[in-house]
Amino acid sequence: MNKMSTGDDSVEESSKWLHPNQLLKLQRLKVKKKQLQARINNSDLNLSADCLKDNLNHISIGGKRPNPFVKPQEDSKRTKLNVNEASSDGTLFNLCQWNGDVTRLHNDVSVNKNPLVTSDLRLNKRNNVTIKAQHSWVPIDWTLNSKLRLLSTNPFSWSHKLKISEEASGITAFVRCLNHKSETTLDTSPNAKFHQCCLYWQQPYFPWLTVFPRAQGQSSGPSFVTTATMRDSLHMAWSDGLRSLFQLLRTRQCPFFYVCTNTFNVLFRAAGICGHTEMLALVSPTTYGFRQLLRQEEIEFSMPLKSKLETRNNGKGNTSDDEGSEEKWLESMGINEEDRKQISYTQKRLHHKAECEVDNSEESLVLIQGMEVHGLYNFLINCKSATSITGPLAGIPPTLLSPIAFQGATLSSLKVKETKILVDDVSYFSLELNGPILPHIIHNLSQLNPQDQSFTATFGHIPSSIPFSKVSEPEEIESDHDISGFSVFSKENLSDCGLNSSILKHFCSSQKGLVQNVDSLKYNPEMKSYTWL
Repeated sequence: MNKMSTGDDSVEESSKWLHPNQLLKLQRLKVKKKQLQARINNSDLNLSADCLKDNLNHISIGGKRPNPFVKPQEDSKRTKLNVNEASSDGTLFNLCQWNGDVTRLHNDVSVNKNPLVTSDLRLNKRNNVTIKAQHSWVPIDWTLNSKLRLLSTNPFSWSHKLKISEEASGITAFVRCLNHKSETTLDTSPNAKFHQCCLYWQQPYFPWLTVFPRAQGQSSGPSFVTTATMRDSLHMAWSDGLRSLFQLLRTRQCPFFYVCTNTFNVLFRAAGICGHTEMLALVSPTTYGFRQLLRQEEIEFSMPLKSKLETRNNGKGNTSDDEGSEEKWLESMGINEEDRKQISYTQKRLHHKAECEVDNSEESLVLIQGMEVHGLYNFLINCKSATSITGPLAGIPPTLLSPIAFQGATLSSLKVKETKILVDDVSYFSLELNGPILPHIIHNLSQLNPQDQSFTATFGHIPSSIPFSKVSEPEEIESDHDISGFSVFSKENLSDCGLNSSILKHFCSSQKGLVQNVDSLKYNPEMKSYTWL
């Protein structure tokens, strides 16, 4: 009986459930016993460390059961983005690491497109990135930008953290239109000069409301302009500001300024800028209804970006004489009155369709020159459609942006953000400017940057203003002698416009190819040249 009871106890111990830790201890104990027995018997017990580890892991963890609900791994239907594509600075880093190989950069940039730039490329149907040749000058881009990002492997010589004297000197130099070569007792440190580059004039200005950039599809919400008195007061102040700017433009004391509405943008340029002998205005984008309003106001305009086959009626002249001559010709051909009416109706319908096809596109840009610009000024003063009637900007007049002070303007500054980026074990110093980036700002920063330091700049465009830089230069001036003489004459007339003398000379030049759409700009200190795309 005792033997039987002992056997039953051993069966119970072997059959009862053991905790995994206890089972692990027993297994280790067995291994130690085997090793000890092998030493006693002088036998070689080659236990592989890997096998021992696998056994222990198998005991401690156990075999993993197959999950019957697991979907077999296949190629993902969605194409995975490349690391450089996911980065918003892919193009920027390619430019910084570019050593002059145009073919390699073209291939890299076409694959790793910067989202800051590709949105504008898609809007303009530019599928291929074109790299311009190296030049010693920075191109003029009349496109309005909402963001500018500078990138360099070396720290910039300026910072957005300003001392009291630096901030005060920067504001004083900007308001008085002093350049860095002027003899003055102001602080001329890089920080003070950088702060001077970040200032601009704007009207209207509300600290709690963003009036740039303006878009028709902005977030809905109530407007704080709730009464007619507030609307009239804002419009009266805005009219005084526009009148002040236009007078400064006519007297050549302001080189350019912008009018930004919810539906279109207007660029006013003084006479002498970019080789034009008269002041001009560019409006983009426009619609058929807007152009009809200009015709009703007898404002002559042209559409230089529109294809030549479609530019029959560009606002110049009266079409009633042409219609009368066509009707007389049809009558002489023996066509009865009903058929003539049908032919006239068909022609008008086709013409209206062709006019509407270019609405809100690059080809809808309108160019107004000379005394007709004064008519556009009067039109904007009385244009009710320039002010939105719905949304948070309802009742708020268009935004005026200028590098020169004018009546009712507010002195504003760009928002600056400094960061340090690490890419492929290489540190890059990034400087981001947010706000209205006017065309002369990149020129001021280029002069402020040391000649031995490379940098790359990328721009965030306002898509509707991109056509401003696609208008060709005037053809009146042909010879180089005429170009140089006209540039000197224009520079002298615009000497009080507030721009730096060297930058003003550049803006007054009528050299071909000077005006370009720039998505990214790179400075090479070895060649002392600029390359852009």
